[in-house]
Amino acid sequence: MQWYYSIDGQRSGPVPHAELERLIQAGTVKGDTLVWRQGMDQWKSLGEVQARDPAIFATPAQLPPTLPPQMPSSGAARERLEAGGWAHSTENVNRVPQSERRPMRLEAEDGKPVAPEVLLYAGFWRRAGAFCVDFVIWFVVWNILSKLVEVWFFPEWKAIAESIQAAGGGMRYEPTPEEAVIVFKFAGAAMLTGLVWAVVYDLIFITRFAATPGKLLLGLRLVKANNKPLGFARIVARCLAKLVSGLPTFFIGFLIVAFDDQHRGLHDFFCGTRVVKKRNPAE
Repeated sequence: MQWYYSIDGQRSGPVPHAELERLIQAGTVKGDTLVWRQGMDQWKSLGEVQARDPAIFATPAQLPPTLPPQMPSSGAARERLEAGGWAHSTENVNRVPQSERRPMRLEAEDGKPVAPEVLLYAGFWRRAGAFCVDFVIWFVVWNILSKLVEVWFFPEWKAIAESIQAAGGGMRYEPTPEEAVIVFKFAGAAMLTGLVWAVVYDLIFITRFAATPGKLLLGLRLVKANNKPLGFARIVARCLAKLVSGLPTFFIGFLIVAFDDQHRGLHDFFCGTRVVKKRNPAE
C-alpha cells in the first residue's frame, strides 16, 4: 500500500505503509496531516482516516480540532479530476449530503495511481505585485488608445486642453457650453476605451495562459474553485467585478485578499475564482 502525504502544502510520496507508520511515530506526520492512497476519492487528514478505519494504523494519531481547508484537485495535464463545481476542501465536502456528492476520478499513468494536487493560494503581496505589473501595461496602452480616440474623434480636445493649461488648471478655466460637451464626451470615450481594453487584456492572456503577464511573471495562475480553467463569460465577469472591488468599496474588495483563508478578493467571491501558485513540476 503506497501513501502520499502533504506538509505545509508540499506533497511527498509515494511511501510504503510501514514508512508512513514510522513517520507517524517520529511525529513528522500528525493527525491533521493530509494523506492519500489509491482508492480514496480525495485527500483526508490522517486522523479522519484512522477514525474511519482504526485497524489500518498501529500508531494512534491525534485528531485535528478542525479539518484543513486545502482543496485537493488537479493542476497537471495528466491529472483529470471530475468535480461537482464546488470547492473540494474537506470542510466543504462534509457539508454536502452523501447522496449529492459526485465522485472524483483519478486517472492512472502506466498503471500507477496519480495523487490529487493540493492547491497553494497566492498571498496578498504576491497578488499586489502582479496587479502593479498588469496596471502599468494596461495604463501605457490605454494612453496610446486614448490619444488615437482624441485624434480620430475629438480633434477639438487639443485646443481645449491647451486653454485649460494656459489658465493654470481645470478649476480656473471656464469652458463654453460647447467645450463642456466635448470634454464630457471625450472623458466618457476615454473611460470606455480603458474598460474595453481591460476586458480584451484579460481575455487575451487568461484564455491562452490562465494568467495575465503580471501573474505569469510571479508564477501565478487563475482558476475556478474546482481548479479548472476560466471560460469566456467568467473572464469578462471577473474583469467587470474588479470595478466593484475598487473605488465603490474604497478598495476594500482588494484588501480582503490579505484576510481570507484562500486569499480571495471580492471579485473572486463573485465569480468563484482562485489565484494559485504554479507548482514546480519536480515536486
